[in-house]
Amino acid sequence: MDPIAASGIAIGVVSLSFQVFAGCVKGFMILSSAHNFGKDASFLQTMLSVEEYRFVEWADVVGLTSPDSRILRQLNQALAKELMGQLEDKLDSTKLKERYSLDLQEADSSSHGARNLINEQSHAPNMLVKAVSNERRSEILQRAKLIQSRTAFPKRFRWAVIDKSRFQDLVLDLRQIVDSLWNLLEPIRLRELSQQVAKTLTTVVDMSHDIEALKGIQATFTKQATRFPGETILSSAVGIKVVREGLPGEGSSHSTSASSLLAHGPLYPLNRKLLSKPAATTREANGTFMAQYDGRPVLCEAKPVDPWLKPKLKVRAENLTKLLSLPKCASFMTLQCLGFLEDMDGFIFLYDYPPGSDTTVRPRSLQDLLRDPAMERPSVTERLRLALSICKTLLTIHTAGWFHKNIRSENVILINREPDQINESLGEPYLTGFSFARTDSPVEISDKGSVNPFFDIYRHPHVLSEPPMPYSIYMDHYSIGTVLLEIAEWLPLKHIIKKHVDITNCNLDISISSLAQIQSWLQGVFIEHGQIAFRMGDVYGNGVSRLLRLGLPEEDISSSTEQLLAYQKFVNELDLCHI
Repeated sequence: MDPIAASGIAIGVVSLSFQVFAGCVKGFMILSSAHNFGKDASFLQTMLSVEEYRFVEWADVVGLTSPDSRILRQLNQALAKELMGQLEDKLDSTKLKERYSLDLQEADSSSHGARNLINEQSHAPNMLVKAVSNERRSEILQRAKLIQSRTAFPKRFRWAVIDKSRFQDLVLDLRQIVDSLWNLLEPIRLRELSQQVAKTLTTVVDMSHDIEALKGIQATFTKQATRFPGETILSSAVGIKVVREGLPGEGSSHSTSASSLLAHGPLYPLNRKLLSKPAATTREANGTFMAQYDGRPVLCEAKPVDPWLKPKLKVRAENLTKLLSLPKCASFMTLQCLGFLEDMDGFIFLYDYPPGSDTTVRPRSLQDLLRDPAMERPSVTERLRLALSICKTLLTIHTAGWFHKNIRSENVILINREPDQINESLGEPYLTGFSFARTDSPVEISDKGSVNPFFDIYRHPHVLSEPPMPYSIYMDHYSIGTVLLEIAEWLPLKHIIKKHVDITNCNLDISISSLAQIQSWLQGVFIEHGQIAFRMGDVYGNGVSRLLRLGLPEEDISSSTEQLLAYQKFVNELDLCHI
């Protein structure tokens, strides 16, 4: 250990008792491994497992579990021991009936025996179970001499009476105590702990398809004040995935009925006759246009669809409408979807303006701003804010198990606030263009976009190959990398790559192979020479360079979960940048 780190720790004293910590672990283990959770087993065990994991991670950070019990010098040890004592008391199985009307009774040892507890099947997600495994628990209990050997677990119990709402009350009380323990940490260590826990929970959310387990994770954020943006993003993403997992797939023989959508919350009832488009309004290249729906201003996005795909893609349109109509946290910058209308050529999605928006001014896309010579070039601070906002939104989408598939600067629109409100010079950025978005599933139809060089320059070469490779998360990451490059250079991508391929020249026949070679060209011109870092700093430059290298022959393509975690790490680091 380096001298700086060593100066922040001291030998633990009796005031911070490992024995009390082990008693808490024993309490968590008895409750989570008890029989007879009933139909809510996945939900309840997940909630409890999250708090146990947060507690043990805190103990690791403060040094309580280290072999020599060297504790952080800055930690208020007396208060930590007092809080752990409260936690141990809340976990006392003999007091559950009086406090929460939960009855935990000793199980019949003749049926299986306490020694088999190590093999007990938990209903919580496997990744979460492994975070605090039975092996880790036994090591802690044996060290505290609460058991004689690593296989001699405490007695097994069963739930004689268990109520979902009262169990949630118990977990909420446990969470408040664990939160108080977290709050004893200095800000930097607290952020690091939060990011580590968020990383694990992100993995759980990404890999889990158990709706009840996902609801259990979602419930852990209920009534909990989020400390860092990563927690807000995760909270929003798991809420979206809970709904998404309940929606029908495109392989369904029927589309989502109005009643099934309404079961998740009412959608705005759409009537084609109520949509009116002002004569002076023009449709942008990305298919968006301003209109009035029943007298209220709305933004519309047209999605052309091949007739033979329309019946199946209608299910995707319904699912997308539902997900984009959900309540949003402040960092999830997407427009509120009112619904969609079926057109002869496809679908038209209708979006509401954000509250406080100036609806008299046409929203401008990021590409509009990039190519506006009259606009004052924004500072690095403004560009970092813009980039971070877009990146957080995409992180939410990916954590929820959804691909965007249409990321480009034309699909980032900036909306100004009303004149009497605080107004950012660039406006508030919103990610749009979800008409190609689909769930991360191999059974979903991959709706390939039209061959358009102005769109294809943002797409990964693997998407442009023939036949195209199955869409994956790294392809979205490459696309966001191209947009971040535009923000760094404050120049449209079509002009950045002009020395390689001039797609603005109508007299040239642009080949797919030349478009597919854009990634390699960017590697040689921008990445190898550190151009992006020169413009925006090391964190931004290194992160964007990694995104633009994804899928190159010399770069290994890791699993989608690993790609998600790497992108999450980049967003966390970018969030710490202040200029």
